[in-house]
Amino acid sequence: MGSGFDYDSWKSSTPDHWRQLGLHWHCHHWRATGNQYRDDGARRDVNTDLAPLVLRDWLKKPARLIRHIAETPDEGAAWLSEQWRAIRAQVTLGDTVDDETRLGRALYELRLGQDVVWGNWLTGGTYYVSLSLVGTEQSCH
Repeated sequence: MGSGFDYDSWKSSTPDHWRQLGLHWHCHHWRATGNQYRDDGARRDVNTDLAPLVLRDWLKKPARLIRHIAETPDEGAAWLSEQWRAIRAQVTLGDTVDDETRLGRALYELRLGQDVVWGNWLTGGTYYVSLSLVGTEQSCH
């Protein structure tokens, strides 16, 4: 049997690559209508309040759009968990991943120094919600 990706490594590993990179995360919570979500032209414009098409472009957006600054992966995961709990009952999911796994993997990714973005349609398909944590160097402020 060949070696495959270990999808459960988040349970047994606590990487600290984020420290080596000197990261903290800008946290964004964006709610949009279907028309705003599909307006690629406006989303490419860094001067709009719309979520960018490219995740890292959040760093080019006005600072007033930052909802929280997480200094550690644990703080980022706690913010994400709080936001998730607030919308969870309204989210239309296409997967069966339980919340412990969903949040555990997010924490693991943050510890690796990665960005995290979750996007979901709310029940009824009228609104789209995006939760984004974008890593940047400590010296950005």
